Amino acid sequence: MINKIVAAFACLGFAAQAGAEINFDKGIDVKSVIEQAVNSDLKGPYPQYGPSRVRVTRECKSFSFGPSAFAQASERAYLNSTEYIEECRFRPDPPPPPVTPPVPNPNHPPKPGKPGHDKDFSQPGYPGVYPGNPNDFGPHGNYSYPGTQYGQHGTWYCHERVSQTFRATAQLNIAPRQLYPWESESFDVCMEGNRVDLDPRHSPYRYSERREGMYDITFNLTPNYRTPTAPDSNGLYSTEFSYKEGKFTLRVGDKWASEYAGEKVMVKVELFKDGFLFFNSSKGEKEFNFDASNGYELVFAESDMIKTKEFVDDSNDMRGPKKYYVKWGFRRIGSVSNNEYVNKGSTDKIAI
Repeated sequence: MINKIVAAFACLGFAAQAGAEINFDKGIDVKSVIEQAVNSDLKGPYPQYGPSRVRVTRECKSFSFGPSAFAQASERAYLNSTEYIEECRFRPDPPPPPVTPPVPNPNHPPKPGKPGHDKDFSQPGYPGVYPGNPNDFGPHGNYSYPGTQYGQHGTWYCHERVSQTFRATAQLNIAPRQLYPWESESFDVCMEGNRVDLDPRHSPYRYSERREGMYDITFNLTPNYRTPTAPDSNGLYSTEFSYKEGKFTLRVGDKWASEYAGEKVMVKVELFKDGFLFFNSSKGEKEFNFDASNGYELVFAESDMIKTKEFVDDSNDMRGPKKYYVKWGFRRIGSVSNNEYVNKGSTDKIAI
């Protein structure tokens, strides 16, 4: 009996919310109350979603260091990252209008329907994708996109609001290490949310990192070991290419002889005979090895060259004076730089 009374009051509550009409003078018909509540056209508000998607901006500051054998410290940089929260509400599409049946025309038979397919509703799903770059700074304002909720098609109406902003400062301290005149280092310090990370961009050294501070952060870097880098492409340069008494001479200067003291350098030349238009013929190549010094002299004859697959025999060329030039390059041999070969291109042409 008690359960029936509770059920009746519950039905009364539902009926009142649904706007059902009840005549209390005639008693309560529970079945009628439930039917009126179900058939009522009163609709609740569109569902309001709370915070559904969070993004944070990312800010980076770059730190660069040049040649030095001493400890170095950067200036302190200021960083911030803002957190944005997306909030959305869903509005269902209105029901389609009723289809009006066609009026038959007794004078003409009905035209056959065109073949086709039912409309293909996409299912982007919630929360969908903001139509822009999600890493843009600043709130994205109001925007909308089609979607579904509980199987019903409609539109999501969204906006972003600022939730909070994180702030920090960062500084780099680097212990003594040797950077040569042609070398440099670069680091990025980035803040994303409440995280601050150090990212080495390029450096000949591998460092151990010790971090101090929570919001005023200092990165203390200690070199562990050095990885040889590519040599300076302008470290060697030609000063003269000449011909005398059947010998060619190429003179080369070295900007960094003192930095490479005790090491070696290999210089390679390939001799070319200038032809008509671009029909130049290779006479072969030769390598020379030197101890590092301020200058190198390469003396060779055409007969000294080692023939390669590009060699062209033009001994029957009976033209007048010929022009020659060399293509050359070098490779450092030692621990300061890696053994990358540097192509220096061609010298001027000389007539012999």
